[in-house]
Amino acid sequence: MMARIELTVKVLTPLHIGTGTALTEGFDYVCHNGKTYRLDLDALAEELYTRDPEFTEMLLRTPPGQLLKPEDLRPDAPYIRYVLPGVPGGQQFREAIKDPRDRPYIPGSSLKGALRTIIAWHAWKELRLSLTHIGLGEKEKRATEDLEAEIFGRDPKKGRHSPHHDLLRALKVSDSTSADTSDLGLYNVQVWTKRGGGAPIAVEAIRPGTEFRFSVGIDDALFSTWAARAEGFPLKRGEWLRDLPRLARERARERAERERDWWGGISGEMVGFFGDVLGALEKTKKGFAVQIGFGTGWEGMTIGAPLKTDPLWPDIYRRYGLGRAPGSRGRTPPDEFPASRRVVVGKDGKPRLPLGWIWVKWEVIR
Repeated sequence: MMARIELTVKVLTPLHIGTGTALTEGFDYVCHNGKTYRLDLDALAEELYTRDPEFTEMLLRTPPGQLLKPEDLRPDAPYIRYVLPGVPGGQQFREAIKDPRDRPYIPGSSLKGALRTIIAWHAWKELRLSLTHIGLGEKEKRATEDLEAEIFGRDPKKGRHSPHHDLLRALKVSDSTSADTSDLGLYNVQVWTKRGGGAPIAVEAIRPGTEFRFSVGIDDALFSTWAARAEGFPLKRGEWLRDLPRLARERARERAERERDWWGGISGEMVGFFGDVLGALEKTKKGFAVQIGFGTGWEGMTIGAPLKTDPLWPDIYRRYGLGRAPGSRGRTPPDEFPASRRVVVGKDGKPRLPLGWIWVKWEVIR
């Protein structure tokens, strides 16, 4: 009763899925000759610390990176975890999620979240929903509960959305296979508006061209006659899961067209990237593009632009404080939101690539 699907994911642009930790130069890593050396602090302590209390106390007051000489920085050194090409633009960079052997992978939850957003985008049109389902006055975390219930399923007793009655219970997504540590790189990222870029931050990210595999299953038992005895589960929407590649291509086309237009007159490289995505979507029906991870933004994590056609959009926008930059008194007009994008910039500070776009090849095994 489980439909098996194999996914192959190819990273199109630098992909950062973070641990929430910012690594600091001199403590977590050192830079030398255009490379970044990630330190193994436990191994370094074992190598350098002695039983002499005074000497050990002196070492503890010294940033670990200052204890090393240039000749100590080599990939095979016991206190070097791995080496990244390039150096961050500042004195910190955001760490990417990796397995215990420092190999990058993509959590299944990151991909499943993106697929969930695609279904919500499709349902908005298919079910002719509106922002009347938003709980005006509710806290942000609860404001969309009724809208989610309309799309993904409603607990018949409680009258609201419930994980136990959610359509995505039927979609099982594993974590990906691990890539190699050499597939990681350092990238400088800026928040970019039509007026220019902001202060850069550095991220550890998976390099374009890296491939991963996922195991995916659709539990058909949840759409059977037997399962129909339970109220609340959206049985009739199982076709949305089976039709996900087509829905994802439609969503990718809509987003890529809008992003290409937004970047027109700002960056030829960004326009070219989204033009390539649109070209790939036209050439094949065996895959689709989607954005995941850091830099996805409001457009990638919500239904996105279709919400702005609803008559209630200006009121929702105002009530929940959207479009207000940190430390700014001004606000982006509702029809121009979102006014910024996070992008990878080159050494010249110009936009080079968006973040987190992947190409997904979807193959049904049985």
